[in-house]
Amino acid sequence: MDLRELEAFQAVVEAGGVGRAALRLHRAQSSITARIRQLEASLGVALFERDGRALRLTAAGDVLLDYTGRLLGLAEEARAAVRQDSIGGRLRLGAMESVAASRLPLPLAEFHRRHPEVMVELQTATSRELIVRLQAGALDAAIVGDEVDNARFTRVALYREELVLVA
Repeated sequence: MDLRELEAFQAVVEAGGVGRAALRLHRAQSSITARIRQLEASLGVALFERDGRALRLTAAGDVLLDYTGRLLGLAEEARAAVRQDSIGGRLRLGAMESVAASRLPLPLAEFHRRHPEVMVELQTATSRELIVRLQAGALDAAIVGDEVDNARFTRVALYREELVLVA
């Protein structure tokens, strides 16, 4: 089991399929399939089962997914610790669809201009789902609309939004 196999596994789960995971990771679909097969062979279990055209996690796949986020997070943490003087690596950011579309394009473009060596992976979902992913270690940070009452996380208010009804 290696990190590239785990990254492929996590991407397939999060993207909902091998094809979309390949696009996300900028790899050939056959490469992603090969990594999943290698991972299954090294573990001696099937991680996915086909349900028509869709892939569904097996019980073993569900267990591995819990560990995968933590393992990949620790690997990234180790890389960062070794390269303390340089900013780089990957930032897995989650945001609600509305925020990603309206508020993030300019700040993300500026961040990329200042730190081109950081690969930002943006995932969109509901606040509740983003919090679950953050707690599982699948995200490094998330912009959410819900309260997060967990001492593990630091909360920073980014903006207040006034909503009005027009009729």
